[in-house]
Amino acid sequence: MSQKSKLIINCGTTQVSAGLFSVSGGRLVLESFDVRDLEYDFGMPEAWLSALNAALKSMRLSGKANVIVPTANILTKTITVPHVDDVAKRDEVVEFEARKNIPYDLSEVTWGYQVIADDGIEAEVLLVSMKTGVADDICLSVSMGGLSTANLEPSSILDYNAWKYCGLEDNVMILNIGAKASNLIIVRGDSDFFVRSVPIGGNAITQSISDNLGKSFMQAESIKRKVLADAAEMASNDAVAEIIKNGVITVSKRISTELKRSILSYKRKGAATPQKLYLTGRGALTTGLAEYLCEELKADVQFLDVLSNLTVSPSVNGEKLKDASVHLSELVGEAARMVLPSSVGINLLPRHIVEESAFKRKMPLLFLGAALLAAAVVPPFMALQESIKFNDAKFREFNSRIPALEQDAVALAEKRDAANVLVDKIADLDILAKSKSNWINLFAEFEKSLFEEKDVWLDDLKVIRTKTKDGKPDYRLQFSGRLLLKDVGDDNTYDAKAALEKIKALLSKFEKSSFIEKIDDISTDNTNPRILKFNFTSVVKSDKPI
Repeated sequence: MSQKSKLIINCGTTQVSAGLFSVSGGRLVLESFDVRDLEYDFGMPEAWLSALNAALKSMRLSGKANVIVPTANILTKTITVPHVDDVAKRDEVVEFEARKNIPYDLSEVTWGYQVIADDGIEAEVLLVSMKTGVADDICLSVSMGGLSTANLEPSSILDYNAWKYCGLEDNVMILNIGAKASNLIIVRGDSDFFVRSVPIGGNAITQSISDNLGKSFMQAESIKRKVLADAAEMASNDAVAEIIKNGVITVSKRISTELKRSILSYKRKGAATPQKLYLTGRGALTTGLAEYLCEELKADVQFLDVLSNLTVSPSVNGEKLKDASVHLSELVGEAARMVLPSSVGINLLPRHIVEESAFKRKMPLLFLGAALLAAAVVPPFMALQESIKFNDAKFREFNSRIPALEQDAVALAEKRDAANVLVDKIADLDILAKSKSNWINLFAEFEKSLFEEKDVWLDDLKVIRTKTKDGKPDYRLQFSGRLLLKDVGDDNTYDAKAALEKIKALLSKFEKSSFIEKIDDISTDNTNPRILKFNFTSVVKSDKPI
């Protein structure tokens, strides 16, 4: 990669995109572009890094990259400090304020700041921070994907660079709607803007669907995308469409409220009300959102189009780029720093990684010095024949140690095999943990069956987990319970026919469960003519693990 090229990775919550940019005639050129959806349960944030790593590996990228961190992973705070011309003194003032405004010890975070407004008396400063451990994890995930992290940039302010590069008008709002959080920038003018993070994103709609339909988060996300992307699907499924519509309205109202609050705070500084809102981010495509904000804010609402200001290489997949155009602003905002003389940016790369990178840059010189030093001592060694004898003795000594080392290698191999067995067991436990939603649905079905049948209760439920000969999981449930026989004569005689009908009705309902494949090993105890004890075993379907 030439020095005039920059590889940028935008690590979103649900998607990762990568763009290679260069400069030609003062204009950005998009040399290559790729995008991947992240495959993981969005309700489990801890799985994000693994999904990010897998997506980066599939892209087959290499070299140094500027990595963009999503808004949901960072903490932002706007503060006001006295105007200071000396940069070193200003750093001291900002650090003093950062200790009071960042809710962690500064030794636990990587942080930075950006001056966003300065009237010569006071300066507005945007503090941005993230836990050092989180930054390390992101860098490690990127490294395992075949890349090295040159810069770790927060996404919060990059849309300002995109606004400046596109040459848009002053006094406008830019709302970047992500999955877990959104980011608002109100641009007053050159080097004067307002930034606020909004803790609302497209996942709020998914959560609403999940709560109303009793589905898992990923099932609700799939339903949302399918219905919103297909008008025919929305028309054919009125109930689900109504839930999604209500979810969209709720999220739209919350975003509108946050925007109005931000505008009010902005106007208190004597600024005029922004009359235009630019939408960007994947969540901006939510059906009906743009129209709702246009009506509520009484403002012109448009989508931020950064493609019109890019030169796109013929090698770039045009269809893929067009589909992703609404969330390219952060990539372009970071790339714009190559051509803008006064762009903004904050590098959150942990200090120890910066120092390691600096050391690696010095390594060629260190190796050269070591080589020169080694060359200087070669003539004396050649003159000393005794050193050759010494080396021969050492060689024989090392050879004598080889058998013991080989035994150690065998022992290590045995321990490795034992560790692999434990890894397999942990994987099985992981499968069980991921099946927790199956238990909830299973108990719901059992409760419904018992309620409909009446006069039945379960005394015991056991789970038997084994594997078939081919290694596939085999799950069975053993039930013990009792059912009440009301139609018993005065002489307390056992009514076998009534008992048989009762137990058949109960088993019929259990067999209709979406989890049960079959029921066998049925036994009963009619010692008490009014209460029939029963036992049976059910085989759980292989695609419904518990």
